[in-house]
Amino acid sequence: MKGRILITDHLHPLLQQGLEADGFSVDYLPEITAEKVMEIIPAYTGLVINSKVYVGKEMLDRATQLTFVCRAGSGLEVIDVEYAKTKAVAAFNSPEGNRNAVGEHSLGMLLSMMNNIPKANTEVKNGEWIREPNRGEELYGKTVGLIAYGNTAQAFAKLLNGFNVQVLAYDKYVKGFGSGYVQEATIAEIQQQADVLSLHLPLTPETTYMIDYGFLSAFKKPFWFINTARGKVLQTADLLQCIEEGKIKGAALDVLENEKISALTADEQIVFNKLISTNKVLLTPHIAGWTHESKQKIAATLLHKIRALYS
Repeated sequence: MKGRILITDHLHPLLQQGLEADGFSVDYLPEITAEKVMEIIPAYTGLVINSKVYVGKEMLDRATQLTFVCRAGSGLEVIDVEYAKTKAVAAFNSPEGNRNAVGEHSLGMLLSMMNNIPKANTEVKNGEWIREPNRGEELYGKTVGLIAYGNTAQAFAKLLNGFNVQVLAYDKYVKGFGSGYVQEATIAEIQQQADVLSLHLPLTPETTYMIDYGFLSAFKKPFWFINTARGKVLQTADLLQCIEEGKIKGAALDVLENEKISALTADEQIVFNKLISTNKVLLTPHIAGWTHESKQKIAATLLHKIRALYS
């Protein structure tokens, strides 16, 4: 037996089947609690998580046999990567698996928002046939700004290529990615030119609440806003203020600062009530990367990366 691996969330069976075929012992416990993982982690050499389990110093200290921990998805904020390095524990994610899903979801939300589709759908179902106030905007010929240019931004940019848009992308840590349909840009250039802004930032201490009133109000013209990245890169109250002031035409949010909407603080509830009371905000429950295809692709990506560790 190569080792014992714990899978703590609902993943495609391809991963468990592949690992067992390779000689690993796999415990598939998608309903397990974070507390129970902490209790039993000393028995495992590998750990597969999504978002409910945080692998920090305490867990890594208990995980005396652990050689790797991997995230089924794109974010690594649920793993203390630097501390894992000190314990010789490999930490990695699988953004390749859901990048196309996020790109398509971003495009879908943008087109729905620009063409008033959710609002018009509700009105027709309520017996209202309202045309002129629902006149939309075409994406064709617009300038789209991307903040961060990793897997999901690249997938989104590729889809946008068919709309004859100009894509400007900023990434602090990646350079030399300009292509026929993407132009490297500074934040200031995006703020000067963009008709659409889409966030693709990871959540780190550096990016937490990076997108605030000062950032948003610096845009030269009113724009459409998309966040399919992480909720806490954005000051939601500042976004709402910019919508009220006409600086932002509409916002599509797949992520929120606090996604446990049944347990919001009083201040968070005030902001959430404003979000759901305006027809200028389109909301989905963190499902941008949540397709049937991406579930299989994520499993395949993780299997490939785990195999590479042992090759």
